[in-house]
Amino acid sequence: MTLMTFEPGNTIQFTFVSSVAPNAAPNFAVRDKANTVIHSGTSATSDTTHFYALYTIPDGNEWYSGEWLAQKTVSGSVYDFIRRFGFRALETIAEN
Repeated sequence: MTLMTFEPGNTIQFTFVSSVAPNAAPNFAVRDKANTVIHSGTSATSDTTHFYALYTIPDGNEWYSGEWLAQKTVSGSVYDFIRRFGFRALETIAEN
């Protein structure tokens, strides 16, 4: 799992790239360390295989997990494309 660190309050663009066009725009979700979904929504589309979601990092020094879920139907069977990653909110810039 890829781990990233972001400044609380910053808005980050998370991206999802697929080798095949999914049935619909993927869902983007964020969970806290208790595994509670704190954000869920459909991504925006750049083209048929590139998607993005804007997310503002919460306050506090916490760990989070992000998840993309896309689906593709082939010959009547639905296949899930799931990508998970971890990140943390960490105050690194001193406030004046």
